[in-house]
Amino acid sequence: MSTLTISDKIYNQLSAQIISGEIKPGQKLEEQEIANQFGVSRTPIREAFRLLHTSGLVESKAHKGVTVIELDIDQLSDMYEALQELEALCARLSAERMTAVERKQIQRMHQLSEEAVHSEDVERFAELNNQIHTAIHQGSRNKTLQETIAKLRKRLSLYRQPWLFEKRNRLEASYREHAELVEAIIAGDRDQAFDAMRNHISNTSLGTIDYLISQKPL
Repeated sequence: MSTLTISDKIYNQLSAQIISGEIKPGQKLEEQEIANQFGVSRTPIREAFRLLHTSGLVESKAHKGVTVIELDIDQLSDMYEALQELEALCARLSAERMTAVERKQIQRMHQLSEEAVHSEDVERFAELNNQIHTAIHQGSRNKTLQETIAKLRKRLSLYRQPWLFEKRNRLEASYREHAELVEAIIAGDRDQAFDAMRNHISNTSLGTIDYLISQKPL
């Protein structure tokens, strides 16, 4: 398992503050001020800024420095719309192509996620959530689908952080949606698996977008 660098940790915290609205659109990020806040030199701050720029969360302009951008809700909606169709197709194929062992594995992951819900362990639930989705992608036996979904999920990774499960009140709802999805795949019900995954991703996207809109200043 890779260890996060100081820059990664600063990037994660700043990106969470931007997405949550704690750091506002148009706000300037002062390099020295943030370095003092984290008790580090300017070097990891510059790297964190580079990561924020790559993620599309900040922009650099002459005489203005690094400022936070306005989150593009329309673009986010487009990406989620594509993701829900692709993941739903994966679920349909997995219901047909997964081995008995693979079906048992996603059932076990889902059982473990129930424990995470009861203990309100958001980090653990998010980890198992990713494992379930990855297993379903692999179970489709379609490399092109897997690669396309992986790229989309990477672009959306900022909006799938564990703390957002709490902000969107998605922990128990996500678990229930997974139950329908896993049950359909285990039963080999292709159409039900497609509908369950499509509904799951749609609800995830609506919850995320509604939350982001609620953080925008009036």
